[in-house]
Amino acid sequence: MLTNIALFLSFIMAVYLFAYSYVQALQICESKTPVRGMTFIFSVVMAFVFSGFTYVFS
Repeated sequence: MLTNIALFLSFIMAVYLFAYSYVQALQICESKTPVRGMTFIFSVVMAFVFSGFTYVFS
């Protein structure tokens, strides 16, 4: 049962982080001023980490 919870949590986190990084990328593209991309980079990396966890727990 604990692996099912971990699978569900990692799947939801991966989907959320991919969506959040997409929104951040849109904001970066529309910005006229210099931006920092650490939030975008961190969210993309963590999305791939959680998608890897999804593979491990399945």
